[in-house]
Amino acid sequence: MNKEKFNRSIDDIEVPVEKLLARENIAMLQGKKRRKVRESVQSSLLAVSGLCLIILASGFFSTGMAAALSNLPIIGGALEEFVYSKEYSLKDYKTVIGESVEDNGMSVTLNEVVLDEGQLLISSTFHTELSDEDLEYNWFSDIEVYLNGSEITTLGGGGGPQEITDSYVNYFWTNDLPNVKMEDNQQIKIVFHNLERFDSKKVIEGKWSFSFTASGEKLMEDREIVSIDKQFMIEDDQLVNVEDLVLTPVSTRLSYSMENVTNDVNFKLEDQNGVELQEFSARSMGGKNYNRFLALDSHVTKLKVIPYIIDRAKGHEKILDDEIFEIEAK
Repeated sequence: MNKEKFNRSIDDIEVPVEKLLARENIAMLQGKKRRKVRESVQSSLLAVSGLCLIILASGFFSTGMAAALSNLPIIGGALEEFVYSKEYSLKDYKTVIGESVEDNGMSVTLNEVVLDEGQLLISSTFHTELSDEDLEYNWFSDIEVYLNGSEITTLGGGGGPQEITDSYVNYFWTNDLPNVKMEDNQQIKIVFHNLERFDSKKVIEGKWSFSFTASGEKLMEDREIVSIDKQFMIEDDQLVNVEDLVLTPVSTRLSYSMENVTNDVNFKLEDQNGVELQEFSARSMGGKNYNRFLALDSHVTKLKVIPYIIDRAKGHEKILDDEIFEIEAK
């Protein structure tokens, strides 16, 4: 995603100001962590390389070996980190790629992906040398996603660098996948163009392309849809229709549509104990919208749905107290 697309996509991802500030503080701290676990990374590379040689020599790839690979530590952040999930909780649903491509002296590894309800989650690592000055900035890449030969051009999703050190950048991204039959095998191509410092004063040019097949069949088996179909009207005759809640092992997605859109309406979710669910991506200010949260823990049986309006000019939220309602989650 180039800088212009990046800025547009951020406009589509509505997160409360305090969450943005907290996230930025974390990113700044992570940017100062340097020279981490180089020896353990090398050891992991040797272990993975050795296993791959054994698999190639044996001439087959069993489901048992696939399960073993899914439990190996990958070179880079696991997708569980991105969706605030427990370690290894997604091993039955993600596709481990572990492929590296080199261009212009820099290697990029596509670690793993997950096909979730309406989205593709991507974990990648850029292996490059960064100076102390570089570590004070976020970095981004222009990412193209192709599904069955066609480029996905719809904006939506989010992400960015999860960890930046002097030798690598762990990069997570989620891309919306509209109208996809998750049960089918999907031919996916991901292309990374360049790695650019956020101030645009430094660009590492290159093109790194990956092609693979993935399916969300297993995840769809464990998906649950809670129908809501609740409507309410707010100021300026804006109609909001909360459609459904989709529960998967990866995420909790609240879908809603709007008409006569003038206000930026979003939703929070709280469980029966008043604990707010962590949000990690969203789309708002359109006809079809969603807020996506972490996957529900098994103890969550009820959810409070809290609509609110984001006032961008004043930088605060207005809770719509009269429109708060509760639903049975399980």
